[in-house]
Amino acid sequence: MANVAREMVERTGLKVDQIVDLLVKNAAAELTTYYYYTILRANLIGLDGEGIKEIAEVARIEDRNHFEALVPRIYELGGSSRGA
Repeated sequence: MANVAREMVERTGLKVDQIVDLLVKNAAAELTTYYYYTILRANLIGLDGEGIKEIAEVARIEDRNHFEALVPRIYELGGSSRGA
């Protein structure tokens, strides 16, 4: 599968290694913010904190979903999660 996806992208004239590098960096950033929001949510207390927990949870799930969408693309292009 990785070879087919990689070949398709290469045919467009794009530099696959650069794309993979950017995808890995983006995946690392998404995973980092996911854990940030996880820790933030766990430490929100009090009346104000309870209201903000829902906002933090939405952001947390969104970042996790972005990460989970990026990882298969990285592997499809023959990359790995070595930088994530």
